[in-house]
Amino acid sequence: MTAIELVSTVLIALVIPYAVQLIKTEAISGNAARAIAIALSVVAGVVAGFITGVPEDAAGWATCIFAMIGGVQTAYTLFRGVGITSKWLDALLAVGSAEADGE
Repeated sequence: MTAIELVSTVLIALVIPYAVQLIKTEAISGNAARAIAIALSVVAGVVAGFITGVPEDAAGWATCIFAMIGGVQTAYTLFRGVGITSKWLDALLAVGSAEADGE
């Protein structure tokens, strides 16, 4: 197991569920909860993108970018379920939907 895989496992299995529970039980304030949700979502995206290492070609970078977006969306979806929202992350979740395109 590489270091990035270890970080990914700990983040997804321990940190995100713990943070979601803190938010759900209102143990932290709304602004702190929003900041934690955004930060953990971004970290999850970066970890997901670089899990196979730093890309060396254009196709690798494209895969990395899509994995980052997927990681952010996955983590943020968990936080959104307990009422944490952010306009830019909500917009990211809507990318490619008919509502986002104004239809």
